[in-house]
Amino acid sequence: MSECDPNALQAMSAFRWAVYFSPAPHSAWARAGARWLGRDVDGEACGPPPRIAGWSVRAWSRVTAAPRRYGWHGTLRAPWRLAPEFGAADLLIALKRIAEEFTSFDLPRLQLGDLGGFLALQLVQPCAALQALADACVVRLQPMAAPLTAAERDRYSAGGLSPRQQALLRDWGYPFVREDFRFHMTLTDRLEGLSLPQRTELRAAAAASFDALPQPLHFDALSLFAQPQPGAALRRVARIALNSGAGSEA
Repeated sequence: MSECDPNALQAMSAFRWAVYFSPAPHSAWARAGARWLGRDVDGEACGPPPRIAGWSVRAWSRVTAAPRRYGWHGTLRAPWRLAPEFGAADLLIALKRIAEEFTSFDLPRLQLGDLGGFLALQLVQPCAALQALADACVVRLQPMAAPLTAAERDRYSAGGLSPRQQALLRDWGYPFVREDFRFHMTLTDRLEGLSLPQRTELRAAAAASFDALPQPLHFDALSLFAQPQPGAALRRVARIALNSGAGSEA
């Protein structure tokens, strides 16, 4: 994927935007995630999902519905709406400025685990470079964000937030940022209602799909995703290279 021209992006309207890490197009990581979720964020063919004995395509589709809609990614800034005075080109320019200030880096090892009741790939240890980049995306882009609606605040609060997370939600529009940021790449919806054998089968399939992928995974670009309308799938519209030390861009 080539980087979008600001003038071309200015004509794009979107309900919400998001800043993600998403593996480079055509890489082993991109192919594995697209196949698992049944959708490629760049619109490429993704192949059939993993086969699990006793699981129908419909059952697989249900358990991966939410991560499929959001696309194969790790969140840096969760989906938000732009304030009316800002456009897509303004957002792209701001992201380029952030990207220019950060050098590409390797992520710590990602391993499969349970995160709040769903399967996800998680870092085995903290990453200072990643934390700094995520903080920059949250803090520097906040002036461009529209205020949360009452419905959005209620939705984020429904799962139960700590007082500190309530404060983060108020200040930054999302409760899991700054010191509560936990980078992960989501693989499933919450697994309530699945039997223990089903969960075991699902975890085994995830291990088979992701454990052998090459690591460390290199973080070399910010990915800008757009959601064209409420409930629609998010897609990648720009990939903005971090500073590689040689001035090159993906």
